[in-house]
Formats: sequence, C-alpha cells, structure tokens
Amino acid sequence: MTASSTALVIAIVGVCGTLFAPIVSQTLSKRARREEFELQRKQRVEEYDRDHRKESLADKRNCYLSAMLTARRYRQELMNHLHVVNKNRTSDVSSEQLEDARHAYNSSFAELQLTGTKPVIDAMEPVRVRLARSYEGIKNLEEGQPRPGQSFDELKEALLMIWDDEWPSVITAMRADLGIKDQATIQLPTGPSGPTGDRYL
Repeated sequence: MTASSTALVIAIVGVCGTLFAPIVSQTLSKRARREEFELQRKQRVEEYDRDHRKESLADKRNCYLSAMLTARRYRQELMNHLHVVNKNRTSDVSSEQLEDARHAYNSSFAELQLTGTKPVIDAMEPVRVRLARSYEGIKNLEEGQPRPGQSFDELKEALLMIWDDEWPSVITAMRADLGIKDQATIQLPTGPSGPTGDRYL
C-alpha cells in the first residue's frame, strides 16, 4: 500500500469515526438510561412489596388480636349468662351484654375469614362452633327446653374446655402466621376471676 493509499484510508476512517461517534454515543447513552430506569423500577417494586408485606402483617396482627379479644369476651358473657339462667333470674342487662359480645365476635370472625390465612381460620373454626353451640344450649336452657348435653354443668364444662381443646391450636397458628419463631409454651389461666369464679380466655 502506497503512502497516498494509507493516507486515504486514514482519512476515511477518521471521517467515519466523526460521523458515527454521535450515533454510538447516543446508543450507549440510551442503553445506560434504560439500565438506570430498570434499576429504579426494580427498587420501586421491592419497596412496594416490602411496604405491602408490612401493611399486610399489621392488618393480620390487628385482625387476630380482635378475634382473640372478642372470642374471650363472648365466652365470658356466655358463662355469665349461663349462671344467671341457672339461678332462674331474668336479666335484661345480661342478655344485652351477651348479644353485644356475640355480634362483636361474629363481626370479628367475618373479618378473620377475609384477612386470616387458612391454617388460622381452620384452627379458629372449632372455637366458633363450640361458642355457637353453647349459645344455642344456653338459650334452650333459658326457655326451659334444653336438649341432651345442654344442662348447666355440661354447658359450663364445654365453655371451660375451649382452652384445653381448641385455644392452644389457635394461638400456635396465629404466632406461626405472624412469623414468630419461638413457639413459647402457652400457659392458660387457671385461677378464679370475675363474679362467676370461672377462668377467662
């Protein structure tokens, strides 16, 4: 290759470089912007997922707490009213308190069915069934038409046995769903409390 040919090639390369440099620069710039945009998008998605998980966990915790408290109150009002019925006393106050507790529990359980996970709902179902049957039995006893298994002693025992038979499974399921790793021993109240001398949930 002669010197003139070499110079011509160099000139052509230089011209091409001058012409294509902006295009190459623009392409690289677009690629860098796309990568930056994708990185920001992933960060936003991760932040949203993290915030959503925190919000969902808080909602479940509040839901489970409400279910526990309303079940405890409903059970105690059932026990209180059972003693009133056993003493052959009619009490509008006792009836109103029982109905208020029952409605609060039913509302809380409905929320649990929407918010809670299947293991928690499954664990809570036997509690709901026992409370509902106790309510029916107490009402039958109050009307003087108890069915087999609906005597005062049998209804009282059924309410007391919620802790031993169903409640530990409820607490365990809720703690597991909330991510509490240390499954501490659940100590249930055994001492007397309240006017009936019965245990609370």
